[in-house]
Amino acid sequence: MAYDAGELALQSTRDFVERMRSMGLGELAERYAGLLAQNKVSVMELREAREDAEMLLGSKDEGGAIAEQIMPRLEALRETITRTQADMRASVERLAALSAACHRALHQVPGYRPPARSQR
Repeated sequence: MAYDAGELALQSTRDFVERMRSMGLGELAERYAGLLAQNKVSVMELREAREDAEMLLGSKDEGGAIAEQIMPRLEALRETITRTQADMRASVERLAALSAACHRALHQVPGYRPPARSQR
């Protein structure tokens, strides 16, 4: 089930990038898709760090090992996640502004009707 959800999300992202590319906004969409991918990688790395910390907790010198091995990884991940989230927020704001501008412009065209959304 998780695999199917992942495949659906990947296909949805590909469709989004293709639609944006057809409107001349491929660079923006590709940047957003890259940020989504970076976010997913960061989540996987956090899970891996948690698993490593749990393993180290079982050893007798866990305090030093966690401080030396896990904490630097977590700090780097924290910085990456913070930067990715800020970039994603800026990207979404830009996409929203473009969408609103397109919506206003299209509704000024006499007789314009939005296309019906397709159901998959």
